[in-house]
Amino acid sequence: MFRIGEFSRIARVSARLLRYYDELGLLRPSVVDSTSGYRYYGSLQLQRLNRILVLRDLGFTLEQIVRMIDRQDSADQLRAMLEMRRGDAERALEEQTVRLKQIEARIAQLESGDDADLDDVLIRPEPARRIISCRETVGSFGEARTLIGELTSTLPKKVPRAQLGSLVAIAHSPEFEPDAIDVEVGFTLNGDAPRDLPRGPRALQVRELPAVAHMAVCVRIGMPEHAHLITGKIGRYVERNDFRLEGPSREVFLRPPRPDRMEESVVEMQFPVERGALGSHERDQ
Repeated sequence: MFRIGEFSRIARVSARLLRYYDELGLLRPSVVDSTSGYRYYGSLQLQRLNRILVLRDLGFTLEQIVRMIDRQDSADQLRAMLEMRRGDAERALEEQTVRLKQIEARIAQLESGDDADLDDVLIRPEPARRIISCRETVGSFGEARTLIGELTSTLPKKVPRAQLGSLVAIAHSPEFEPDAIDVEVGFTLNGDAPRDLPRGPRALQVRELPAVAHMAVCVRIGMPEHAHLITGKIGRYVERNDFRLEGPSREVFLRPPRPDRMEESVVEMQFPVERGALGSHERDQ
C-alpha cells in the first residue's frame, strides 16, 4: 500500500485532490491509521480514481459523479459518452485538446484493468552518475518542456557533445502537483565535468546522481500525457512484489525529445524502491 503522497505520484494526480475526494466520499483511503491519521491507498483504487477523472473530464459535476460512480459503467459506455462530446472539444482551445488526450489515456488504463501485463517492468540496480543540470519549480508541463527544449538546444553548443550522455529529468516533489513541479533537468556526463560551467539564464550545477540498489523501470513510448499508464503499471508491480517507493523518480530519454514530435518520445520511467513494508518517516499532512 502507498502513503497519500506516493499514491499521488503513481496516479499522477495531486494529493490535495485525493484529500478532497476523500472528504466527498468519492475515494476513501483503503486504510487510515487510527493513531497517526495517515492515509494509505492500494493500487486497485487506480480503477475507481480513473473512473472519477474520466467522468469529471467529460463535464459531469461532482454531484453527478457521486450519483454515477457506483453504476460501474463499462469502458465502452464511458467511451461512447466521450465520443458524444468530442465535436465540441475539438473546437476548443489547444489546452482542451491536451485534456482530451489525458481522458483517452485514462480510459485506456480502465480498459487494461488490473490484469495488465507487467512483464515489461524491471527491477535493476542503477549506478551513480555525474550530471550537469538545473533545478526549478515550474507551473505546468508546458514550462517543463520549454526548460527541456532550452537545455537540449544550448548545452550541446557549450559542452562537447561527446561529454553529454542521456537527457534526464528528476521529479523532486514528494507529491504530484501539476501546477508546482519541482524538476531537475540535465544530461549525464561522460568523463570529466567541464571546468567552467556554461553561463546563461539557467543556473547550472554539476553533481553526482546517487546509485540506486533497486530501481523499478518501464519504458514509455509516446506523449507525456500518457505517462500515468506507465507509472500506474510500475505502482501495481511495486505493490504486488512487496516493494515500496523510496526517493525521487526519474525519466531518462532514450531518444532525444523533439517538441514538434513528442508522440515519438521514448522515455524510461524510473522509481527507486526498497523491499519491505511502508516506512513511517514521511508525515501525511
